Amino acid sequence: MAKLHKAIETLVRCRGEYFSFVKIGMMVEVYGDLGTIVGVNDSANLDVVFTNQLKHGKHKYNCHPTCEIKYFDAEDEVIADYSDKGKIGGGQ
Repeated sequence: MAKLHKAIETLVRCRGEYFSFVKIGMMVEVYGDLGTIVGVNDSANLDVVFTNQLKHGKHKYNCHPTCEIKYFDAEDEVIADYSDKGKIGGGQ
């Protein structure tokens, strides 16, 4: 668990305090496909496993935290939207 917490700290340090809301296990939508954040990689990008494994397989994908992505809370409400339709996060 400490390793996962450190991964989020790296994301916040490299990408900014705004990303302190990000949690491992959080549901996201990237380019219209639902997935789950499973980690943060050395590039301070998100590791996401997509729900549709027939389309994406079982491996994790390297996803930029502000590129065509929506973040959902535990109640499935959008809490940050970096899609072309949303563009809210980061004080925009």
